[in-house]
Amino acid sequence: MLIGQFWGTGAAEGIPAPFCRCSGCEYARKMGGKEVRLRSCFRLTDSIMIDLGADAVVQSIKYGEITGVNHVVVTHTHDDHLNPHMLMESMWAQEKEEYRYRGTLHYYLTDQAFEIVEHWRNNPWILKGKVREFEEKGYIAFHKQEFGQRFEIEGIGFTPLRGNHRGNVGEDAAMYLIELSDGRKLFYGLDSSTYYPETLKALKEHHIDIYISENAVGALKNAEPHPSHMRLCDVRELAEALFNQGTIDGNSLLYLTHINHRSTHKENEEGVKELNFPVKTIVAYDGLKIF
Repeated sequence: MLIGQFWGTGAAEGIPAPFCRCSGCEYARKMGGKEVRLRSCFRLTDSIMIDLGADAVVQSIKYGEITGVNHVVVTHTHDDHLNPHMLMESMWAQEKEEYRYRGTLHYYLTDQAFEIVEHWRNNPWILKGKVREFEEKGYIAFHKQEFGQRFEIEGIGFTPLRGNHRGNVGEDAAMYLIELSDGRKLFYGLDSSTYYPETLKALKEHHIDIYISENAVGALKNAEPHPSHMRLCDVRELAEALFNQGTIDGNSLLYLTHINHRSTHKENEEGVKELNFPVKTIVAYDGLKIF
């Protein structure tokens, strides 16, 4: 069943950031609500998550249990997106009868990102050194995917495209073109700065109904360009390029997520109005459902 819910819309530090007293974090502490953001995570269906990161336990308490989740599509290996503790959670659930969870937890990683799996397999501090054992028992499974090559999970198509952002093992982040079961196409564009030409070219072949973009630097005025993330003005420029090449149109919806603490939800909404995006653009917040 399609769910389409943002379980986290914050960047790596979350909002408010634990050790920060900047104006944005203090405002979030005071106001709460949409100003508070857990780290990025998206519930696509009842059985598929995109990323399962640093706040996954809290997110499952807030937004619904994940005992039905058997697939985790990984964007990249940064800790806010990929949390090895969840492997332990899955193992406990399958080792202990009272948990009553009996499904393999499948992880999908692209290209060089798969190197993290070998690190886990050979690291005595990950799953107490039992990653290989639990693979053999069928508790967890890892699948290596290639950029530009479509794969399918429970009738939903995924094509990973390169993001201009480096993960923990030096890999390009994966952004996913997703063919939903109802015929719509969704593009999940986290994390990346200016898109590679090859990614723009690949997107030219598709019409995107729902476009989810990072907006990490946000609407902060006079912010310098970031080497691996986008400002709100950069997202506006990208949206214009995608609109001009026919990837998005007046019927498309653009959602902004992966937002850091340097600008508030309100400031981002005001920035969207000021910049006059070519398609309807919504600043996402934790808990927002879009299907």
